[in-house]
This record gives sequence, structure tokens and C-alpha cells, in this order.
Amino acid sequence: MKSRTRTRSTGGGPNKAVGAATMLPLALGLAVNFTAARPAGSVAPSTVDASAMTSPAVVAAGKAIPRIGLEAPASELLETWDKPTPNKSRLGSCGWFGTKGADKETNQRKNRTDLPSAYHAVEFSALTDLDWPREASTRRDRWTREQLEVIEPYEGEAVTVTGFIVALRPQANNSEATNCGASGEQNTDWHIALVGEHGDPEREAVVVETTPRIKRLHPNWTPAVLRPLVGTSDSVRVSGYLLFDPVHKGHLEKYRKTLWEIHPIHRIEVWRAGRWVDIDDQLP
Repeated sequence: MKSRTRTRSTGGGPNKAVGAATMLPLALGLAVNFTAARPAGSVAPSTVDASAMTSPAVVAAGKAIPRIGLEAPASELLETWDKPTPNKSRLGSCGWFGTKGADKETNQRKNRTDLPSAYHAVEFSALTDLDWPREASTRRDRWTREQLEVIEPYEGEAVTVTGFIVALRPQANNSEATNCGASGEQNTDWHIALVGEHGDPEREAVVVETTPRIKRLHPNWTPAVLRPLVGTSDSVRVSGYLLFDPVHKGHLEKYRKTLWEIHPIHRIEVWRAGRWVDIDDQLP
């Protein structure tokens, strides 16, 4: 099954590759190995766990992951793209499933720290037009088999999308079962609302999220760095895993257009002075 609607341009700056390498920098001495020739759509686990690496190694590894189709993003997602099995990560005393009794399948995907072998660049509305079971519960562990089959062809695919930030909401003062009810910047996500056209309202957004297990490895990822981009015409490009978050149905048509998210994010770039700048580097 495919997303059936073709999409509009993302606008706001060229979608050009920035010379992403096709191999990890072995000079860093990383004990990792991306498999470039896995069969399409396979569910083999990734061999690369960011949580086991130093911050510089994670940044270098992320930049080495190729993005397929940057110059011509796909207008729809294909169910044949790889969907690596999420790993079972830990942050301090908080395990992969979050709070005991929580929605384990959703939380494992939110808390994953494995890196993909490649991303597929997609147009913005390839995400907003992607189908999902609107009658389903806010907990996927209560879904029917038929409801799960709607999202299974696409969830877990690694994608890259370009848009504009219309809202940035760090969750330091909140807590979620995903993160075992902890609060504070080091233990919580950011909810970033991304729209496809500059000037679009937040109700048209796709939410993309940093997670505490990934952002701690990116020292330049701070609210202070991203906040100046909110509401501007600076294009932002994010790469990460596609995830369906059933929890936030009450946010639809106000803070988001869809429950599909890119979560967790692995890479954030900004279009500046005619080129893409990774925010792991110094922004001009």
C-alpha cells in the first residue's frame, strides 16, 4: 500500500546533496559497519548504536549516512524501504519501554538509539498525506490487527524532509511515560513543528522530535540555537526515523496535521548563504 497523493514542492531553498559520504569514517576507530546491500524492506537490526559512541563519533557517523534522492525527493513513501528493528536502549535507570505499564511498542521506537544505513528524501506532503487509522486508540497495544496493518508498511523508515520551523516546544517542565516520568532538559524531548511552506500555520505541521538519548550526543543541539529559526524563511532539513505517535490525537488541527512524526531526529541542517549548514557545526 502506498500514500496515494502526489505532493507539492517543499520550497524555501534547494534540495541539494552536501557530499554525504557513503562510508563511515574508519579513521575514527568506530566499531560499526553499515550494510549497504541488504534486501529492500528488510527488518534486520542496525549494527550501529549511537549510545555506545562518543559525541564526536556520533556526529561524524551521522554525516556519513547517505541521503537518497536529495535532488529529487520522493513524492510518496514506498513500503519496500528498509525498516530496521528498533534496538532496546537505556538512559540511566530508564529502559527501552519507559514507565512500567506504558505503551511499550511506541516507546521502544521513541527511545531507539540505532542509526540507519541510509535516509530517503521525501517531499513534505508525503508525510502529511500518509494514511493512518483515525478511529484507533491512543495506545497501540490496544489496536486491532487491521489498524496496525495501516501503519506497518512505513513506520520505522529513515527519511529526510525539508520545511520551516513554526514552533519549538522543549518539554523540560513536563514529563512523559516514554522517559519514565522524568523532567528537565536532559530527560525530555523537544516538540518541533515543521511546515512545508513558509507562512503555513502550525495546524499544517508535522512534529519532529529530538530525544534525550540522542540529543545528549549533539552538544550544539540546544533550544537557544533553534529558537531564532522559528517563524523565519530559513529552510530546515531533518533526518530521522518515521514514527506514528498515537498519543497526541487531541493536538490535531491545532498543533499538527498528522500523528506521523520524524522521531527521533538524528541530523538537523539549516539553509544559510546558499548552502546547507549542519547545526552540529557553528552556524554562520
